[in-house]
Amino acid sequence: MKNIKDIKTGFYLHFTEQMKIEGFMDFFYELFMIGSAYVVGGYFRDFLLSKSSRDVDIITDLSQNQLITLVNNLSVKFKINRHGGIKISSNQIEIDIWTIDNNWAFKNNLVKLNENDILNSIAKGCFYNFDSLAINLHTFNYSIRYFSECLNKKELNILQENSVYKNLNPSIEANILRAIYLRKMYDLKFSPNTINYLFSKIGFIADKFNNPLERILIIREQYPKYSIIKENDILNLFFNLLEGLDSKQLKLDL
Repeated sequence: MKNIKDIKTGFYLHFTEQMKIEGFMDFFYELFMIGSAYVVGGYFRDFLLSKSSRDVDIITDLSQNQLITLVNNLSVKFKINRHGGIKISSNQIEIDIWTIDNNWAFKNNLVKLNENDILNSIAKGCFYNFDSLAINLHTFNYSIRYFSECLNKKELNILQENSVYKNLNPSIEANILRAIYLRKMYDLKFSPNTINYLFSKIGFIADKFNNPLERILIIREQYPKYSIIKENDILNLFFNLLEGLDSKQLKLDL
C-alpha cells in the first residue's frame, strides 16, 4: 500500500489526467465552485491496487437540480436512473454521480451523516468493507480504514450490524453475487455478519422466486464483470452456508 503522501499526490495526478483526457475537468472545476465531490469505492481502490478502472462512482453535496444543470452544460449523453443517479458515458470510462440526498443509506437515515466528517460518513455508508473507500476530490483527504481492515483480516464484512440497514438495501441479488465474486477473486472469508445476511437473503429469494439459483443466475447477466461466477460457485455458497448454519432455516429448490 502506498504511503499517505504518495496516495494524495498520485491519485490527484491519476484522476485529473484521466478526466482531462475524457474532457470532464471543466465540469469538476465548476462543481468545486459551489460544492464538494468524493470518489467512492472501486476507482479509488483500483488506484491503490495499481489496477485499471472502467467506471468511477462519485458522491457530491450538490442538490439534484444543481448537479443536473452542471451535467447539462457538459453537452454529453447521460441517463438518470430511477434512484436519481446520473450515468455519463465516454470513450474509456463511465461516471456515476449521486447526490448525498439520493444515496440510499443517507436518504433512509440508516447511516448518520456527520456534517463535520462527511468523508468518513460516506465511507461508512458503503455496504461491504472491501468497497469502503472515499477520497475528497478537492482536498484529496481520504478514508480507507475499513478497506484496510478487510485486506489485513482477509475477511469480507458488512459495515452495519443494524438489521434495518441490511433489509432495506435494494440490491439483494447483487450483494450476494458480489460476495461470491470477492471470495473468488481475493480469497476472502466471510464475517459472521456477512454469513447471516447471505443466509437470510438466499432464504428470502427462495421464498419469493422458488428457485434461488435460477434467480441469481438471471441477475448475474446484468453484471458483465460477474460473468466469471459459475453455477458451481453459487452452489458452493449455498452448501457452505448450510454447513455452517441450521439447514432448516433455508429451503432450496435446486
